[in-house]
Amino acid sequence: VKLPHGYVERRQGSLRVIARPPELDEMAALLAGPARSLAQHSEGQEDGLGRGATRRFLLPGGGAVYVRKYLRGGMVRHFNRDRYLRRPPRPVRELIVTEQARVAGCSVPAVMAACVEAAGLFYRGWLVTRAIEPALTLFAALDAAPDRQERGAILEAAGVAARSLHSAGVYHPDLTGDNLLVGPGNAVSVIDLDRAFTGRAGSSRLAERGLARLWRSLEKGGGAMADEERRWLERGYRG
Repeated sequence: VKLPHGYVERRQGSLRVIARPPELDEMAALLAGPARSLAQHSEGQEDGLGRGATRRFLLPGGGAVYVRKYLRGGMVRHFNRDRYLRRPPRPVRELIVTEQARVAGCSVPAVMAACVEAAGLFYRGWLVTRAIEPALTLFAALDAAPDRQERGAILEAAGVAARSLHSAGVYHPDLTGDNLLVGPGNAVSVIDLDRAFTGRAGSSRLAERGLARLWRSLEKGGGAMADEERRWLERGYRG
């Protein structure tokens, strides 16, 4: 599979680390620990951002990143927690689709590195993204909004973020209130593109499905949502 422009890979033992040349040494050193034990070098507890086990790390040169280990869910997790077979590997697929969205101007995390560890016929995977800080999940931002006008502004910004993704031909089946981060000035970023895929830009069927998924998540996890709030979300999305 072709890597995004500017990324190179390094193989060290059973590990395959993909990063940009300026960060390759630092990422390879960081992943030498978390690739075997995510708890090593961590400054905090497990974070709820994204799928899998995610922790925040401070880099020696400054700045913070999130390292996410891919973990299985459902019944499979009881006998196979972290090994995968499908190719290309999930970290590589997420790197490719996230970078496509970023290049198109979408607000998504910068992928610092993707890592794959060979395990016989299987592999384990990790993704390193630059931390988006300060930020709250969309759910938390709506809860913290002081009034309806602020809630409306946040929902409009969420609609704009979803539209930019679909306009770039990137579709996120897990577009929920947990996978949108709201930063200062109500800047909204889309995270956790593990299951995202590319398609025809502006596909009405896929776009409507994604918007409906986001609204269902808000109704389920964001408390009582008024019809007016749905109009705010759609106003941001429709432009």
